[in-house]
Amino acid sequence: MTSHTLRDEERLTIVGISDRVSNAEAQKIGDLWRRFHVMGGGSAIPARQSDAVYGTYFEYAGDYTQPFTALIGCAVAPDAAVPEGMQKVVIEAGRFAVYQPVGEIPQAVFATWAEIWKAPLERRYEADYDRYGADGSVEIHVGVR
Repeated sequence: MTSHTLRDEERLTIVGISDRVSNAEAQKIGDLWRRFHVMGGGSAIPARQSDAVYGTYFEYAGDYTQPFTALIGCAVAPDAAVPEGMQKVVIEAGRFAVYQPVGEIPQAVFATWAEIWKAPLERRYEADYDRYGADGSVEIHVGVR
């Protein structure tokens, strides 16, 4: 089991492209990533605060077995304009279990999420996110009580 640390995170605003998905339809999440890269990745978001890319998961219909909205994008200022065809999501400040996947990406991210689904975490199911740093680092942030 990959270990995690608990962190109190600040509010975060992300702008990007989104789709309604579920973990049972992983190809839809892959399709969303392909669309993001085809449109130019983070460079398609002029107001981005850094080159880090976020995979965000929110609007859960229940737990991880139910549909949710996935949005891939970049952090922006709260008042940033939203380009046409994109969406803005605000991840409220709170406590997060933070995991650092080890191994080949994206397989290590998939494996870590599979562990998270089985872990005895008291998840909030409000918003979770993966942060892909420009330096190649990856962190998975899971909202917990």
